Amino acid sequence: MKGRKHSQSGKVSERSSRRQLENEQLVNKPDFLKAATLGQIFVVCTQQLGGLEDGKITKLQFRKFLMTEQICFVFNLMGLGLSVMQYDLEFEEEDENISNWLLWIIFISTLALLVLTVLRYQQHMNWLKSRKQISQNDKIWQTEQWYPMLIELIIYCVVPYPFTIGMRVYFYNSFQDATAYYHVNEILALFMITRTVFIFRTILAQTFWYSNRTQRVCNLYACEGNYMFVAKSLMRTSPYTSQFIALVSLIGIFGYGVRICENPLARNDPANNNLGRYANALWNIIITITTVGYGDFYTRTDLGRFVIFVVCILGIFVISVMVVTLINSLVISTLESHAITVLERIQLRSNLTKSASQVVLYSLKIHVALKKGNLSKVQLKILLIKLRKNLNDFKIARRKYRNKQDVGNMNEEITNQFSLLKSDFSEVIEKQKGLLLQNQDIMNKLGVEAKPYISSP
Repeated sequence: MKGRKHSQSGKVSERSSRRQLENEQLVNKPDFLKAATLGQIFVVCTQQLGGLEDGKITKLQFRKFLMTEQICFVFNLMGLGLSVMQYDLEFEEEDENISNWLLWIIFISTLALLVLTVLRYQQHMNWLKSRKQISQNDKIWQTEQWYPMLIELIIYCVVPYPFTIGMRVYFYNSFQDATAYYHVNEILALFMITRTVFIFRTILAQTFWYSNRTQRVCNLYACEGNYMFVAKSLMRTSPYTSQFIALVSLIGIFGYGVRICENPLARNDPANNNLGRYANALWNIIITITTVGYGDFYTRTDLGRFVIFVVCILGIFVISVMVVTLINSLVISTLESHAITVLERIQLRSNLTKSASQVVLYSLKIHVALKKGNLSKVQLKILLIKLRKNLNDFKIARRKYRNKQDVGNMNEEITNQFSLLKSDFSEVIEKQKGLLLQNQDIMNKLGVEAKPYISSP
């Protein structure tokens, strides 16, 4: 008895010492003072409280990644908007001070965007590390992330610069038989349109289909939850909305590109510069991307023809996707097929009833007329012809009704067979569950360790 009391008192003292240590860790404040940022304070708190679950840490890293993505989106969109404003000022060669200020703002925002892009990829790596897809010691140049990051940084560097203002590139135009010129910043503004790819990437990242939960589900089914997966999911859930947004965006973006390419011809002959107006450029893109091509407006510069070539390729893709979506929306489901079959049988039955009533009607007319004897040969011949015609219609309607009835019965029989097979499988599974439980009972009685059976929901 004394030994038991001594062991119980020892356990109580151990528990009290553990609680005292935990309270000291919670009350201890020097760790907070050593932490320099909010993120470090959060890590210290979680360590003192025993740490977070893996799912919560992954969710936190994903939210940080989304926040960085949204900040990059704001700077990217701001740069594109300022570039559109600056283009018109430099083309007209007026208000050079305002144009120069806009160029400096674009330049500074681009530098900030480059830094934010590196931070975005670093945060994306932190998210992957929390999901244990890469090692904790991996650097960005040791993974596959460095190549897309380098391409993105190069694309962001293509902007109109304040150092190139006033610089020109001359070219010969065969249509006007004269020399025209681009400003260097106009060419840079044209290729700056490629930034819109990253704007669409950010929009896809804000949807339900690109989330921490989505990544876990994709890992369960051994598929990649990347941006292509998001696009496929949107095309499946809301195909017409997705295609409409993509089509309108392509028309607006490439219409602006065609305007930049064709606008220099207005310096030589403003009357013949059809595509220098944004409305005409939009119309040209619409008839090109839909593969119509009236020919009332067409490009006259090499850069403009290059843009139209890209639009032609995208137009084939967009129209093909629209046709496939329309065909898929018209595919009849199994339940709709059953409903249509039943309605067809009802319609054929009504046609059969009408044909039978017409046969009976003309048979009675002939019988009554012959009984009264007031029917001529011509009238009798006409009634017999109509009777034969209605008899043929009746036979055809009866044949169609029987065929449709056989098809419907066959489909119902197949459905019933599948339901019977399903019930048989469920019975076999229940029997297997009973046998497993019996085996476990026997093994437990024999003293052999057996893994408990866990029934699936």
